[in-house]
Amino acid sequence: MKNWKKFAALGIVGTMLVGGASLGAFASDGEEKSEISLSLTDNAASAEEEATETETEEKVTEAPAVKYDQLETTGSTAEAIHATDVSDIVRNSMPSIVAITTTQIETVESYFYGTQEYQAMGKGSGVIIAQNDTELLIATNNHVIEGAEDLTVCFTADADDADKLLAKAVVKGSSPSTDLAVIAVSLADIDPDVFPQLKVATLGSSSDLLVGEPAIVIGNALGEGQSVSVGIVSALERDITTEAGTFTELQTDAAINLGCSGGAILNKKGEVIAITDAKATADYADDMGYGIPIDTAVPILQNLINRQTRDIVEDHGYLGVTVVPVSEEAKMMYNMPAGAFVFEVGEGSAAEEAGIEKGNIITKLDGMEVNSSDALVDLIQYYEAGETVTVELQVSEGSKYTTKEVEVTLQGASEGTDVAPEKKEEDTEAETGSDKEEKAPENEQGAPEMEEYPSDDYGFFDFFGEGNPYEQFFGNGGRF
Repeated sequence: MKNWKKFAALGIVGTMLVGGASLGAFASDGEEKSEISLSLTDNAASAEEEATETETEEKVTEAPAVKYDQLETTGSTAEAIHATDVSDIVRNSMPSIVAITTTQIETVESYFYGTQEYQAMGKGSGVIIAQNDTELLIATNNHVIEGAEDLTVCFTADADDADKLLAKAVVKGSSPSTDLAVIAVSLADIDPDVFPQLKVATLGSSSDLLVGEPAIVIGNALGEGQSVSVGIVSALERDITTEAGTFTELQTDAAINLGCSGGAILNKKGEVIAITDAKATADYADDMGYGIPIDTAVPILQNLINRQTRDIVEDHGYLGVTVVPVSEEAKMMYNMPAGAFVFEVGEGSAAEEAGIEKGNIITKLDGMEVNSSDALVDLIQYYEAGETVTVELQVSEGSKYTTKEVEVTLQGASEGTDVAPEKKEEDTEAETGSDKEEKAPENEQGAPEMEEYPSDDYGFFDFFGEGNPYEQFFGNGGRF
């Protein structure tokens, strides 16, 4: 090999290993003349660097090797699972699980036929968690019973007639922010042959669960009746987002299907460790179901089961306000709390007398959570005119909201506070030819349609300029 080829080969290797050798450092062979270095460092300095590098290499070579402890192996467990048999657990727990059927009125807008209403059926599950002197109390999901006009429970028991297994239920209370609810069935409405077969579920603990423990799911899968699936606890404290909100839940690989919502996830002792809530439905997701940990659920359920049971009142009371929902965009961009945004307060209304003002956000009614205008609709229909209720408000103070409670004596629908005041003739003349819209006619319920958007007084829409920011942030509203 010619010397220039030797040089080229060593130069590449030297660059890879040392990373800083200059061409002048090669001038150690007496048979060749020193190459001219393009480095700004003189030859003496280069020689000194080479000596230093050589010393460093020797020191590295002489350094003792690091010794690591040998890792333990997983080994073999003392026992292996040969078969899964949960029949005893299922037999004992099944009488505490119920199927729930809901009836809702859905409104559909049609281009040809206008607004039409029709009945929609929903299916879900529930867990019997308590009994008082007059009722059987059942835990389920809020999204199972939300907006329901009628509730029917089907018990898991033996009966010569399937109709004996059915009983009417009413909403005892709900918590939309945790997606929990309690429904009540009057003991008098339960067939005497069915009642002795029922059981109250034993609640376990979710605080000491370990990933890999058995998980047994019982629920009204696809509305076809109770079914059982078995898996493990796949993960703990998983954050999931559904149409109902964002929750921290337990994950399992046991099969969960539509209709299982509100059912039970049991441990190997048959104790309830979670209330079935959701499943992953993306194309790339398999065997990912979720439940509300029972330690999270118990404090909420405890509060709900002790509430007064109410029936829907045909001529319910009114606050005398127009409310609209707070959108997700408004919550994020303006840190607005979830609730029913007070868009308008009727003159002389119960709300005005109580001190409720435009721009307030209603977050609770009679201790029950209000996270949207729809939630207020569902709640107010259980209260009669003349009843006094506590309303919790979030009041804007600059860039933050403070909590305020007021007592409101609900008014009747015929008291006229939900009707817009008559328009004066001079007002009509002043508005002719102007950009201001005319007042909308009254709707069928005697309440006017909304006639303006929230003003800049609340600082919500400063950057939008012209246009219609209201619908983007709030959507449709209602008067209550």
